Amino acid sequence: MAKTEQLSFVYVEGSLIFPSGTKTDVKTFDTGYIMILKGYMEVGTEEYPYQSKLTITMHGNVRTPTLPTYGNKVIGVRFGELSMHGIERKTTWSELDITADVGAKSITLI
Repeated sequence: MAKTEQLSFVYVEGSLIFPSGTKTDVKTFDTGYIMILKGYMEVGTEEYPYQSKLTITMHGNVRTPTLPTYGNKVIGVRFGELSMHGIERKTTWSELDITADVGAKSITLI
C-alpha cells in the first residue's frame, strides 16, 4: 500500500494529480486541508477513470482551526478545478415502490 505522511495543509496553485495504478493498488493521502486556488486537482478523468483504491483522509477535531468560508477538514476550491472520476460501479441498492409493512413477506421495488 502506498502511504503518504500526514500533511497539515496542501495548497494547490498548479496541479495535484493522483496517477492511477491497477485495480489492486491501494493508496492513501492524509491531510488536514486541501486548498485549490487557481489550480487543478485530478483523481481520474471522465475518459480515463481512476482505477486504484484511494482513501483521502481529512484529519482534525472540534478545536482544529477553520479556513474562513470553508471550515476545517475540507477540500476547498476557489477559481480552480477539482476532477474526480472512478471506475463505474454496479448498482448495489434499489428503491421501494411502496412502503413495506412491518412483518411483510414481500416488497415491491421500482
